Amino acid sequence: MFPAHETRDRKESIELDHLDGELSVLEERPIGSSSAFQSRNPNLGNKSFEENTQENSHELSHEDTNESIYYPDGGFKAYSAVFASLMGLICSFGLMNSTGAIESYLEKNTLKTTPTTTISWIFAIYTFLTFGCNLFSGALFDTFGAKKVAIPGALLVCAGLLATANCTQVWQFILSFGVCCGVGCALLMAPMVSCIAHFFRKKRGLALGIAMPGASIGGVVWPLVCNYLYPKIGFTWTMRVLSFIFIGLLTVSCLLIDDRLDEIDGDSKNHSASQVWDRVKQSIDFKTLKDPVYLLLVAGLFMNEFSLILCFTYIPSYALNNGYSESLSLIALTVVNAAGVFGRYLPSHLSDSYGKFNLMVAVSAIQALSILVFWLPFGHIKPLFFIFCIIYGFATAGTLALTPLCTSQISNPRDFGKRYGTAYFFVSFGNLICIPIGIAITNTAAGYNGMVGFAGAGSCSATLLFVLARYKLAKFNMKVV
Repeated sequence: MFPAHETRDRKESIELDHLDGELSVLEERPIGSSSAFQSRNPNLGNKSFEENTQENSHELSHEDTNESIYYPDGGFKAYSAVFASLMGLICSFGLMNSTGAIESYLEKNTLKTTPTTTISWIFAIYTFLTFGCNLFSGALFDTFGAKKVAIPGALLVCAGLLATANCTQVWQFILSFGVCCGVGCALLMAPMVSCIAHFFRKKRGLALGIAMPGASIGGVVWPLVCNYLYPKIGFTWTMRVLSFIFIGLLTVSCLLIDDRLDEIDGDSKNHSASQVWDRVKQSIDFKTLKDPVYLLLVAGLFMNEFSLILCFTYIPSYALNNGYSESLSLIALTVVNAAGVFGRYLPSHLSDSYGKFNLMVAVSAIQALSILVFWLPFGHIKPLFFIFCIIYGFATAGTLALTPLCTSQISNPRDFGKRYGTAYFFVSFGNLICIPIGIAITNTAAGYNGMVGFAGAGSCSATLLFVLARYKLAKFNMKVV
Protein backbone atom coordinates (compact mmCIF):
# COMPACT_ATOMS: atom_id res chain seq x y z
CA MET A 1 0.00 0.00 0.00
CA PHE A 2 1.05 3.63 0.12
CA PRO A 3 3.28 4.61 3.06
CA ALA A 4 2.09 7.05 5.72
CA HIS A 5 3.71 10.47 6.07
CA GLU A 6 3.94 12.77 9.03
CA THR A 7 1.26 15.47 9.46
CA ARG A 8 2.65 18.97 9.12
CA ASP A 9 2.01 21.88 11.45
CA ARG A 10 -1.15 23.88 10.75
CA LYS A 11 0.83 27.11 10.67
CA GLU A 12 2.92 26.01 7.65
CA SER A 13 1.97 27.74 4.40
CA ILE A 14 0.09 25.73 1.80
CA GLU A 15 2.42 25.06 -1.11
CA LEU A 16 0.34 23.25 -3.71
CA ASP A 17 3.36 22.63 -5.88
CA HIS A 18 4.16 20.06 -3.23
CA LEU A 19 1.18 17.69 -2.99
CA ASP A 20 2.34 16.46 0.39
CA GLY A 21 1.43 19.83 1.92
CA GLU A 22 -2.01 19.78 0.36
CA LEU A 23 -2.80 16.31 1.65
CA SER A 24 -1.63 17.23 5.15
CA VAL A 25 -4.17 20.06 5.26
CA LEU A 26 -6.90 17.75 3.98
CA GLU A 27 -6.00 15.20 6.65
CA GLU A 28 -6.13 17.78 9.46
CA ARG A 29 -9.51 19.23 8.47
CA PRO A 30 -11.91 17.28 6.25
CA ILE A 31 -12.76 20.14 3.93
CA GLY A 32 -13.24 19.70 0.21
CA SER A 33 -10.70 22.28 -0.85
CA SER A 34 -10.45 20.64 -4.26
CA SER A 35 -13.85 21.98 -5.25
CA ALA A 36 -14.51 25.20 -7.14
CA PHE A 37 -18.14 25.31 -6.05
CA GLN A 38 -17.20 25.89 -2.42
CA SER A 39 -15.45 29.17 -3.16
CA ARG A 40 -17.14 32.55 -3.24
CA ASN A 41 -15.18 33.55 -6.35
CA PRO A 42 -17.48 33.24 -9.38
CA ASN A 43 -14.56 33.10 -11.80
CA LEU A 44 -13.15 29.86 -10.46
CA GLY A 45 -14.95 27.84 -13.08
CA ASN A 46 -12.54 29.17 -15.72
CA LYS A 47 -9.43 28.14 -13.77
CA SER A 48 -7.59 24.89 -13.65
CA PHE A 49 -8.34 22.32 -10.98
CA GLU A 50 -5.00 23.03 -9.27
CA GLU A 51 -5.62 26.83 -9.25
CA ASN A 52 -9.09 26.29 -7.82
CA THR A 53 -7.63 24.05 -5.15
CA GLN A 54 -4.97 26.59 -4.18
CA GLU A 55 -7.36 29.53 -3.83
CA ASN A 56 -10.00 27.52 -2.00
CA SER A 57 -7.42 26.04 0.35
CA HIS A 58 -6.24 29.51 1.45
CA GLU A 59 -9.83 30.69 1.89
CA LEU A 60 -10.97 27.64 3.83
CA SER A 61 -7.86 27.69 5.98
CA HIS A 62 -8.80 31.19 7.07
CA GLU A 63 -12.41 30.17 7.75
CA ASP A 64 -11.31 27.14 9.74
CA THR A 65 -9.06 29.30 11.93
CA ASN A 66 -11.97 31.62 12.71
CA GLU A 67 -14.31 28.77 13.59
CA SER A 68 -11.73 26.81 15.63
CA ILE A 69 -13.78 23.62 15.50
CA TYR A 70 -12.59 21.30 18.26
CA TYR A 71 -12.95 17.52 18.04
CA PRO A 72 -12.69 15.62 21.34
CA ASP A 73 -11.60 12.36 19.61
CA GLY A 74 -12.69 10.42 22.68
CA GLY A 75 -14.50 10.61 26.00
CA PHE A 76 -17.75 9.15 27.36
CA LYS A 77 -20.06 11.25 25.19
CA ALA A 78 -18.13 10.50 22.01
CA TYR A 79 -17.95 6.74 22.55
CA SER A 80 -21.60 6.66 23.64
CA ALA A 81 -22.40 8.06 20.21
CA VAL A 82 -20.25 5.33 18.65
CA PHE A 83 -22.16 2.64 20.60
CA ALA A 84 -25.49 4.24 19.64
CA SER A 85 -24.39 4.18 16.01
CA LEU A 86 -23.43 0.50 16.33
CA MET A 87 -26.89 -0.42 17.70
CA GLY A 88 -28.67 1.63 15.06
CA LEU A 89 -26.65 0.18 12.18
CA ILE A 90 -27.34 -3.37 13.37
CA CYS A 91 -31.00 -2.60 12.71
CA SER A 92 -30.97 -0.26 9.69
CA PHE A 93 -28.07 -1.46 7.55
CA GLY A 94 -28.45 -4.94 9.04
CA LEU A 95 -32.01 -5.17 7.76
CA MET A 96 -30.91 -4.03 4.31
CA ASN A 97 -28.19 -6.70 4.26
CA SER A 98 -30.80 -9.32 5.17
CA THR A 99 -33.40 -8.60 2.49
CA GLY A 100 -32.35 -11.77 0.68
CA ALA A 101 -33.65 -13.83 3.63
CA ILE A 102 -37.08 -12.23 3.21
CA GLU A 103 -37.10 -12.25 -0.61
CA SER A 104 -36.23 -15.94 -0.92
CA TYR A 105 -39.01 -16.93 1.52
CA LEU A 106 -41.65 -14.82 -0.22
CA GLU A 107 -40.63 -16.15 -3.64
CA LYS A 108 -41.00 -19.79 -2.51
CA ASN A 109 -43.97 -19.43 -0.15
CA THR A 110 -46.24 -16.42 0.40
CA LEU A 111 -45.91 -15.02 -3.15
CA LYS A 112 -45.02 -18.23 -5.00
CA THR A 113 -47.65 -17.59 -7.69
CA THR A 114 -46.39 -14.05 -8.32
CA PRO A 115 -43.76 -13.38 -11.04
CA THR A 116 -40.28 -12.80 -9.62
CA THR A 117 -39.96 -9.50 -11.47
CA THR A 118 -43.05 -8.24 -9.63
CA ILE A 119 -41.70 -9.40 -6.26
CA SER A 120 -38.41 -7.63 -7.01
CA TRP A 121 -40.14 -4.23 -6.90
CA ILE A 122 -40.80 -4.64 -3.16
CA PHE A 123 -37.07 -4.60 -2.49
CA ALA A 124 -36.23 -2.16 -5.29
CA ILE A 125 -38.53 0.44 -3.73
CA TYR A 126 -37.14 -0.34 -0.29
CA THR A 127 -33.52 0.25 -1.34
CA PHE A 128 -34.49 3.30 -3.41
CA LEU A 129 -36.17 4.99 -0.46
CA THR A 130 -33.49 3.88 2.00
CA PHE A 131 -30.79 5.66 0.01
CA GLY A 132 -32.86 8.29 -1.80
CA CYS A 133 -34.31 9.78 1.36
CA ASN A 134 -30.77 10.13 2.70
CA LEU A 135 -30.78 13.46 0.89
CA PHE A 136 -33.42 14.75 3.28
CA SER A 137 -32.15 12.75 6.24
CA GLY A 138 -28.72 14.34 5.90
CA ALA A 139 -30.16 17.85 5.68
CA LEU A 140 -32.46 17.23 8.65
CA PHE A 141 -29.50 15.95 10.67
CA ASP A 142 -27.50 19.07 9.79
CA THR A 143 -30.46 21.16 10.99
CA PHE A 144 -32.05 19.36 13.95
CA GLY A 145 -29.31 17.02 15.14
CA ALA A 146 -29.31 13.28 15.69
CA LYS A 147 -32.14 12.48 18.13
CA LYS A 148 -34.94 14.35 16.37
CA VAL A 149 -34.24 12.46 13.16
CA ALA A 150 -33.37 9.03 14.58
CA ILE A 151 -36.48 8.63 16.76
CA PRO A 152 -39.05 8.94 13.91
CA GLY A 153 -36.88 6.59 11.84
CA ALA A 154 -36.88 3.99 14.61
CA LEU A 155 -40.67 4.19 14.94
CA LEU A 156 -41.19 3.73 11.19
CA VAL A 157 -38.89 0.71 10.94
CA CYS A 158 -40.51 -1.11 13.88
CA ALA A 159 -44.03 -0.29 12.68
CA GLY A 160 -43.15 -1.37 9.14
CA LEU A 161 -41.95 -4.79 10.29
CA LEU A 162 -45.11 -5.30 12.36
CA ALA A 163 -47.20 -4.42 9.31
CA THR A 164 -45.11 -6.68 7.05
CA ALA A 165 -45.98 -9.62 9.29
CA ASN A 166 -49.64 -9.39 8.25
CA CYS A 167 -49.14 -8.88 4.50
CA THR A 168 -50.31 -11.37 1.88
CA GLN A 169 -50.23 -9.35 -1.37
CA VAL A 170 -47.50 -7.49 -3.24
CA TRP A 171 -48.98 -4.01 -2.79
CA GLN A 172 -49.21 -4.59 0.95
CA PHE A 173 -45.53 -5.60 1.11
CA ILE A 174 -44.61 -2.52 -0.93
CA LEU A 175 -46.36 -0.17 1.49
CA SER A 176 -45.25 -1.83 4.73
CA PHE A 177 -41.73 -3.04 3.96
CA GLY A 178 -40.84 -1.03 0.86
CA VAL A 179 -42.14 2.38 1.93
CA CYS A 180 -42.41 2.32 5.72
CA CYS A 181 -39.20 0.42 6.47
CA GLY A 182 -37.40 2.15 3.59
CA VAL A 183 -38.10 5.67 4.83
CA GLY A 184 -37.39 4.61 8.42
CA CYS A 185 -33.99 3.18 7.54
CA ALA A 186 -33.17 6.35 5.62
CA LEU A 187 -33.96 8.52 8.64
CA LEU A 188 -31.73 6.30 10.77
CA MET A 189 -28.82 6.09 8.37
CA ALA A 190 -27.61 9.71 8.28
CA PRO A 191 -27.65 10.30 12.08
CA MET A 192 -25.98 6.95 12.81
CA VAL A 193 -23.11 7.65 10.42
CA SER A 194 -22.83 11.43 10.60
CA CYS A 195 -22.87 11.82 14.39
CA ILE A 196 -19.42 10.19 14.58
CA ALA A 197 -17.96 12.91 12.34
CA HIS A 198 -19.02 15.47 14.98
CA PHE A 199 -16.86 13.87 17.69
CA PHE A 200 -13.85 12.43 15.85
CA ARG A 201 -11.29 13.74 13.40
CA LYS A 202 -7.91 12.07 13.88
CA LYS A 203 -9.55 8.86 15.12
CA ARG A 204 -12.53 9.03 12.77
CA GLY A 205 -11.48 5.91 10.88
CA LEU A 206 -11.14 3.96 14.13
CA ALA A 207 -14.51 5.19 15.44
CA LEU A 208 -16.32 4.31 12.22
CA GLY A 209 -14.46 1.01 12.20
CA ILE A 210 -16.09 0.21 15.55
CA ALA A 211 -19.60 1.31 14.52
CA MET A 212 -19.84 0.18 10.91
CA PRO A 213 -19.51 -3.57 11.64
CA GLY A 214 -23.00 -3.24 13.12
CA ALA A 215 -24.34 -3.48 9.57
CA SER A 216 -22.62 -6.83 9.07
CA ILE A 217 -23.53 -8.06 12.56
CA GLY A 218 -27.17 -7.41 11.73
CA GLY A 219 -26.68 -9.11 8.39
CA VAL A 220 -25.36 -12.19 10.22
CA VAL A 221 -27.94 -12.33 12.99
CA TRP A 222 -31.19 -11.56 11.15
CA PRO A 223 -30.88 -14.30 8.47
CA LEU A 224 -30.00 -16.80 11.21
CA VAL A 225 -33.06 -15.68 13.20
CA CYS A 226 -35.22 -16.11 10.09
CA ASN A 227 -33.69 -19.49 9.27
CA TYR A 228 -34.38 -20.71 12.82
CA LEU A 229 -37.89 -19.27 13.22
CA TYR A 230 -39.47 -19.76 9.77
CA PRO A 231 -40.10 -23.53 10.21
CA LYS A 232 -41.12 -23.15 13.88
CA ILE A 233 -43.45 -20.15 14.06
CA GLY A 234 -43.92 -19.12 10.42
CA PHE A 235 -43.32 -15.86 8.57
CA THR A 236 -45.85 -13.75 10.50
CA TRP A 237 -44.42 -14.28 13.96
CA THR A 238 -40.84 -14.21 12.67
CA MET A 239 -41.40 -10.64 11.47
CA ARG A 240 -43.01 -9.75 14.80
CA VAL A 241 -40.06 -11.15 16.75
CA LEU A 242 -37.69 -9.11 14.58
CA SER A 243 -39.74 -6.00 15.30
CA PHE A 244 -39.66 -6.60 19.08
CA ILE A 245 -35.86 -7.01 18.98
CA PHE A 246 -35.56 -3.83 16.92
CA ILE A 247 -37.64 -1.92 19.47
CA GLY A 248 -35.15 -2.80 22.21
CA LEU A 249 -32.00 -2.04 20.21
CA LEU A 250 -33.27 1.20 18.70
CA THR A 251 -34.48 2.44 22.09
CA VAL A 252 -30.92 2.17 23.40
CA SER A 253 -29.58 3.80 20.26
CA CYS A 254 -31.95 6.78 20.39
CA LEU A 255 -31.21 7.36 24.09
CA LEU A 256 -27.43 7.44 23.60
CA ILE A 257 -27.04 9.11 20.22
CA ASP A 258 -25.85 12.71 20.32
CA ASP A 259 -24.21 15.42 18.22
CA ARG A 260 -22.28 18.70 18.55
CA LEU A 261 -24.46 20.76 16.25
CA ASP A 262 -24.43 23.79 18.55
CA GLU A 263 -20.63 23.96 18.38
CA ILE A 264 -20.34 23.30 14.65
CA ASP A 265 -23.32 25.44 13.64
CA GLY A 266 -23.98 28.18 16.18
CA ASP A 267 -27.41 29.06 14.71
CA SER A 268 -28.78 25.52 15.01
CA LYS A 269 -31.51 26.56 17.47
CA ASN A 270 -32.75 29.52 15.44
CA HIS A 271 -34.16 27.78 12.38
CA SER A 272 -37.74 28.55 11.46
CA ALA A 273 -39.89 26.06 9.56
CA SER A 274 -39.28 27.91 6.28
CA GLN A 275 -35.52 27.99 6.87
CA VAL A 276 -35.50 24.26 7.51
CA TRP A 277 -37.41 23.58 4.29
CA ASP A 278 -35.04 25.88 2.38
CA ARG A 279 -32.13 23.88 3.70
CA VAL A 280 -33.72 20.63 2.57
CA LYS A 281 -34.33 22.08 -0.91
CA GLN A 282 -30.76 23.36 -1.07
CA SER A 283 -29.57 19.81 -0.50
CA ILE A 284 -30.55 19.06 -4.10
CA ASP A 285 -27.63 21.02 -5.48
CA PHE A 286 -26.13 19.81 -8.73
CA LYS A 287 -23.35 22.38 -8.28
CA THR A 288 -21.91 19.92 -5.78
CA LEU A 289 -20.90 17.79 -8.74
CA LYS A 290 -18.57 20.53 -10.00
CA ASP A 291 -16.01 19.10 -7.63
CA PRO A 292 -14.36 16.50 -9.93
CA VAL A 293 -13.22 14.28 -7.05
CA TYR A 294 -16.71 14.24 -5.53
CA LEU A 295 -18.29 13.60 -8.95
CA LEU A 296 -16.08 10.58 -9.57
CA LEU A 297 -16.68 9.32 -6.03
CA VAL A 298 -20.46 9.54 -6.49
CA ALA A 299 -20.24 7.76 -9.85
CA GLY A 300 -18.15 5.01 -8.27
CA LEU A 301 -20.62 4.64 -5.41
CA PHE A 302 -23.46 4.45 -7.94
CA MET A 303 -21.91 1.49 -9.75
CA ASN A 304 -20.74 -0.14 -6.52
CA GLU A 305 -24.21 -0.08 -4.97
CA PHE A 306 -25.76 -1.11 -8.29
CA SER A 307 -23.73 -4.31 -8.08
CA LEU A 308 -23.78 -5.09 -4.36
CA ILE A 309 -27.53 -4.58 -3.79
CA LEU A 310 -28.16 -7.05 -6.59
CA CYS A 311 -25.78 -9.59 -5.03
CA PHE A 312 -27.06 -9.23 -1.47
CA THR A 313 -30.66 -9.61 -2.55
CA TYR A 314 -30.22 -12.65 -4.78
CA ILE A 315 -27.37 -14.72 -3.29
CA PRO A 316 -29.97 -16.94 -1.51
CA SER A 317 -32.06 -17.27 -4.68
CA TYR A 318 -28.94 -18.11 -6.67
CA ALA A 319 -28.10 -20.85 -4.16
CA LEU A 320 -31.63 -22.30 -4.35
CA ASN A 321 -31.47 -22.24 -8.13
CA ASN A 322 -28.26 -24.30 -8.02
CA GLY A 323 -29.82 -26.99 -5.86
CA TYR A 324 -28.69 -25.86 -2.42
CA SER A 325 -31.19 -26.23 0.43
CA GLU A 326 -33.14 -23.26 1.77
CA SER A 327 -31.18 -23.45 5.01
CA LEU A 328 -27.86 -23.45 3.16
CA SER A 329 -28.93 -20.51 1.01
CA LEU A 330 -29.57 -18.40 4.12
CA ILE A 331 -26.29 -19.58 5.64
CA ALA A 332 -24.52 -18.29 2.51
CA LEU A 333 -25.97 -14.83 3.15
CA THR A 334 -24.90 -15.12 6.78
CA VAL A 335 -21.34 -15.97 5.72
CA VAL A 336 -21.22 -12.89 3.48
CA ASN A 337 -22.26 -10.66 6.36
CA ALA A 338 -20.01 -12.42 8.89
CA ALA A 339 -16.98 -11.74 6.70
CA GLY A 340 -18.23 -8.16 6.49
CA VAL A 341 -17.70 -7.67 10.24
CA PHE A 342 -13.95 -7.74 9.62
CA GLY A 343 -14.36 -5.91 6.33
CA ARG A 344 -16.00 -2.95 8.01
CA TYR A 345 -13.39 -2.66 10.74
CA LEU A 346 -10.02 -3.44 9.16
CA PRO A 347 -10.08 -1.12 6.09
CA SER A 348 -11.51 1.73 8.20
CA HIS A 349 -8.80 1.29 10.79
CA LEU A 350 -6.01 1.05 8.20
CA SER A 351 -7.34 4.09 6.34
CA ASP A 352 -6.02 6.41 9.06
CA SER A 353 -2.50 5.28 8.14
CA TYR A 354 -2.71 4.33 4.46
CA GLY A 355 -5.40 6.65 3.12
CA LYS A 356 -9.15 6.46 2.57
CA PHE A 357 -9.12 6.52 -1.23
CA ASN A 358 -6.18 4.11 -1.41
CA LEU A 359 -8.09 1.53 0.64
CA MET A 360 -11.29 2.15 -1.34
CA VAL A 361 -9.52 1.27 -4.59
CA ALA A 362 -8.01 -1.87 -3.06
CA VAL A 363 -11.19 -3.36 -1.55
CA SER A 364 -13.27 -2.48 -4.63
CA ALA A 365 -10.79 -4.36 -6.84
CA ILE A 366 -10.96 -7.39 -4.53
CA GLN A 367 -14.77 -7.26 -4.69
CA ALA A 368 -14.78 -7.26 -8.50
CA LEU A 369 -12.25 -10.10 -8.72
CA SER A 370 -14.20 -12.25 -6.28
CA ILE A 371 -17.25 -12.11 -8.55
CA LEU A 372 -15.41 -12.78 -11.80
CA VAL A 373 -12.85 -15.30 -10.53
CA PHE A 374 -14.90 -17.33 -8.02
CA TRP A 375 -18.64 -16.76 -8.32
CA LEU A 376 -19.18 -16.62 -12.07
CA PRO A 377 -17.21 -19.73 -13.12
CA PHE A 378 -17.40 -21.79 -9.92
CA GLY A 379 -20.61 -20.78 -8.10
CA HIS A 380 -22.10 -24.25 -8.64
CA ILE A 381 -19.26 -25.84 -6.64
CA LYS A 382 -20.22 -25.56 -2.98
CA PRO A 383 -16.76 -25.00 -1.37
CA LEU A 384 -15.77 -22.39 -3.96
CA PHE A 385 -19.14 -20.69 -3.63
CA PHE A 386 -18.55 -20.22 0.10
CA ILE A 387 -14.99 -19.02 -0.52
CA PHE A 388 -16.55 -16.38 -2.77
CA CYS A 389 -19.01 -15.46 0.01
CA ILE A 390 -16.14 -14.85 2.45
CA ILE A 391 -14.01 -12.75 0.08
CA TYR A 392 -16.95 -10.82 -1.32
CA GLY A 393 -18.43 -10.12 2.11
CA PHE A 394 -15.13 -8.72 3.38
CA ALA A 395 -14.52 -6.52 0.34
CA THR A 396 -18.09 -5.23 0.01
CA ALA A 397 -18.25 -4.27 3.68
CA GLY A 398 -14.95 -2.44 3.22
CA THR A 399 -16.36 -0.27 0.42
CA LEU A 400 -19.41 0.60 2.53
CA ALA A 401 -17.34 1.46 5.60
CA LEU A 402 -14.95 3.65 3.59
CA THR A 403 -17.73 5.59 1.85
CA PRO A 404 -18.36 8.09 4.69
CA LEU A 405 -14.61 8.39 5.28
CA CYS A 406 -13.89 9.28 1.66
CA THR A 407 -16.84 11.69 1.65
CA SER A 408 -15.72 13.41 4.86
CA GLN A 409 -12.17 13.80 3.58
CA ILE A 410 -13.33 16.10 0.78
CA SER A 411 -16.22 17.79 2.69
CA ASN A 412 -16.68 20.66 5.10
CA PRO A 413 -17.74 19.18 8.47
CA ARG A 414 -20.87 21.36 8.56
CA ASP A 415 -22.01 19.94 5.23
CA PHE A 416 -20.91 16.33 5.67
CA GLY A 417 -24.44 15.04 6.30
CA LYS A 418 -25.74 16.90 3.25
CA ARG A 419 -22.97 15.69 0.94
CA TYR A 420 -23.26 12.11 2.20
CA GLY A 421 -27.02 12.24 1.69
CA THR A 422 -26.67 13.85 -1.74
CA ALA A 423 -24.31 11.09 -2.88
CA TYR A 424 -26.80 8.41 -1.92
CA PHE A 425 -29.65 10.34 -3.49
CA PHE A 426 -28.02 9.68 -6.87
CA VAL A 427 -27.05 6.15 -5.85
CA SER A 428 -30.66 5.35 -4.96
CA PHE A 429 -31.78 5.58 -8.59
CA GLY A 430 -29.36 2.78 -9.42
CA ASN A 431 -30.81 0.76 -6.57
CA LEU A 432 -34.32 1.30 -7.92
CA ILE A 433 -33.57 -0.30 -11.28
CA CYS A 434 -30.77 -2.79 -10.54
CA ILE A 435 -32.91 -5.46 -8.83
CA PRO A 436 -35.64 -5.61 -11.54
CA ILE A 437 -32.96 -5.59 -14.28
CA GLY A 438 -30.96 -8.31 -12.57
CA ILE A 439 -33.92 -10.61 -11.99
CA ALA A 440 -35.10 -10.00 -15.58
CA ILE A 441 -31.70 -11.26 -16.79
CA THR A 442 -32.25 -14.49 -14.85
CA ASN A 443 -35.37 -15.11 -16.95
CA THR A 444 -33.31 -15.10 -20.16
CA ALA A 445 -31.17 -17.91 -21.58
CA ALA A 446 -28.19 -16.57 -19.57
CA GLY A 447 -30.00 -17.35 -16.32
CA TYR A 448 -28.37 -16.57 -12.98
CA ASN A 449 -24.89 -16.62 -14.55
CA GLY A 450 -25.98 -13.66 -16.67
CA MET A 451 -26.99 -11.79 -13.54
CA VAL A 452 -23.65 -12.61 -11.88
CA GLY A 453 -21.75 -11.35 -14.93
CA PHE A 454 -23.86 -8.20 -14.91
CA ALA A 455 -23.00 -7.61 -11.25
CA GLY A 456 -19.32 -8.23 -11.93
CA ALA A 457 -19.27 -5.66 -14.74
CA GLY A 458 -20.83 -3.09 -12.40
CA SER A 459 -18.23 -3.80 -9.75
CA CYS A 460 -15.37 -3.42 -12.27
CA SER A 461 -16.80 -0.06 -13.37
CA ALA A 462 -16.90 1.09 -9.75
CA THR A 463 -13.25 0.17 -9.25
CA LEU A 464 -12.21 2.15 -12.33
CA LEU A 465 -14.11 5.22 -11.13
CA PHE A 466 -12.52 5.02 -7.67
CA VAL A 467 -9.10 4.85 -9.33
CA LEU A 468 -9.93 7.98 -11.33
CA ALA A 469 -11.11 9.80 -8.18
CA ARG A 470 -7.87 8.89 -6.41
CA TYR A 471 -5.85 10.06 -9.44
CA LYS A 472 -7.74 13.37 -9.61
CA LEU A 473 -7.04 13.95 -5.93
CA ALA A 474 -3.34 13.07 -5.90
CA LYS A 475 -2.19 12.04 -9.39
CA PHE A 476 0.44 9.27 -9.22
CA ASN A 477 2.02 10.47 -5.97
CA MET A 478 2.56 7.65 -3.51
CA LYS A 479 0.82 9.49 -0.69
CA VAL A 480 -1.84 8.85 1.92
CA VAL A 481 -5.16 9.98 0.39
